[in-house]
Amino acid sequence: KLFVVVGDVSGKGLSASFYMSKLQTMIRLYCNENSTPKQILSEINKRIFNEIEKNSFITVLLALIDTEKEEIKFCRAGHTPLLKFNNTSYELYQPSGIGLGLDKSEIFQSSLEEQTIQLYKDDLLFFFSDGITELMNNDSELYGIQRLKSIIQINIKSNCKDISKLLLEDIQLFRKDTPQYDDITFVIINYNS
Repeated sequence: KLFVVVGDVSGKGLSASFYMSKLQTMIRLYCNENSTPKQILSEINKRIFNEIEKNSFITVLLALIDTEKEEIKFCRAGHTPLLKFNNTSYELYQPSGIGLGLDKSEIFQSSLEEQTIQLYKDDLLFFFSDGITELMNNDSELYGIQRLKSIIQINIKSNCKDISKLLLEDIQLFRKDTPQYDDITFVIINYNS
């Protein structure tokens, strides 16, 4: 079993890095093979709600990959969707959920949807932050989900390291000399059962 976590704190600077550090500690504390992603995010939200400034929140995509069951169970607390590719097919998974710290429990809990999907040989899972899709170029165009999807599909037969390199090159080519205002974070997993 393997947990994959991608998170993003609203805002910038010292307070954002402090909240991300807290999140990392809580993830390490609560991620165990007996807990589901929904249970983990619910527990973290209860703990972090009173400690986070009211104008801040944290988005998270938390997934548990189970290689014995050949499935992935995941929850999205206001974060970008999970992308799954297999050869020419492509699926976008966006279960409901609001960011950590926006509500103490009832609304957060009821909005959080956990999804389970089957994994097949050569599935490619792509976890990312909005720093990729919301990246702008000189013409104020967004990089967007379609361009991201295309670059991965064109290179689907490549290994994860090469896809990462090609994606970063394409992002730089698109951005040119426009300043980058947000972090670019992604995790690529090629599932070989």
